[in-house]
Amino acid sequence: MLLCLSCCMSTRGQDLSKHLVIENGSKNAGYRSKGRHGGTLWHGVRAEITVWNIPDVQPLSSSGAYIAAINKAGGLEFIAAGVHVNPSLYNDNKVHFFTYWTNTSDYSTGCYNKDCPGFVQADGSNLYPGEPFHPPFSTYGGEQRGITIRIKKDEHTGDWSLYREDLGGPIGGMTLLGWWPWSLFKYLSNHAEIIQWTGFISHNYNETSPSMGSGHFSRELEGKAASFNGCFGFDENGYVFEDSYDPITYEDKPDCYNVSKWYVTNHATGRHFFYGGPGSCSEYK
Repeated sequence: MLLCLSCCMSTRGQDLSKHLVIENGSKNAGYRSKGRHGGTLWHGVRAEITVWNIPDVQPLSSSGAYIAAINKAGGLEFIAAGVHVNPSLYNDNKVHFFTYWTNTSDYSTGCYNKDCPGFVQADGSNLYPGEPFHPPFSTYGGEQRGITIRIKKDEHTGDWSLYREDLGGPIGGMTLLGWWPWSLFKYLSNHAEIIQWTGFISHNYNETSPSMGSGHFSRELEGKAASFNGCFGFDENGYVFEDSYDPITYEDKPDCYNVSKWYVTNHATGRHFFYGGPGSCSEYK
């Protein structure tokens, strides 16, 4: 089951418009991996996410993409980082970088960015949670622009650290953006069961569904469809996982939003896939 960010619905009478909810007015297109035979104790996830301007997101809708580490042993413990347009959260239609966490299935804990105690921003960070991106963005048939991020369990502190890679930095060519303290979690404090790469949209029943990714289907491939590139996870020893990922495809509504096959290549994009679809495509509108 994929997780939807900022779905504009209520669960158990709770307003979840600024929280992560599961399959409730949402459409997801992506992959997740439990590793070989479900036996990998994941200690991290990484990808480059191409960044597209998404112009058709209405006030109570959202659209974006993220990477995530998840443990569901005791319910739902989840950390994510990525990019999205979310007018109800920011009061604008800009593309923003975001973080998210929760440790309860009923979403009574956790939040986006730093809207509650949890995610700790690092000194010297070159991108803060909630910060808007500025043009140029990826263009259809033209240059692709993205952000490369990794979530990785720190082998010394046990915290889940968030790094940015695409601008370089002092830590192995990366910059530490911040971390989720291990103490936020019971099971995720040890490892993740699932890692995930996901494009998503959510929308209110009274609104037209927005575009996902570039607004074009995955079959248009490189330079036209949005993509996750250089996708990999980290094993329990903190090393890049080189075995079979056995990735599972998720397409909640493939005639609206879909994913390509999982490509494995030797060039810079490495393990990668394409995803997305146009707006105005849902059973509600």
